[in-house]
Amino acid sequence: MRIRRAMRKKPLRRPVKHPRLKRRRVMEQKRRLAGAGYTEEQLVHMNTKQIREAIRATGA
Repeated sequence: MRIRRAMRKKPLRRPVKHPRLKRRRVMEQKRRLAGAGYTEEQLVHMNTKQIREAIRATGA
């Protein structure tokens, strides 16, 4: 079997992560947590990892 051209170019076809989109996702997650009862003071002190864990815990 030969390796086709499409497979050789696979890394070039991968989507690239953009910082602006990441900031937008974090902002939306913070809005969900605020709706779930978290205060603004709590959200300011949370990093992205803590925000994701809180989203999973609350199911928001």
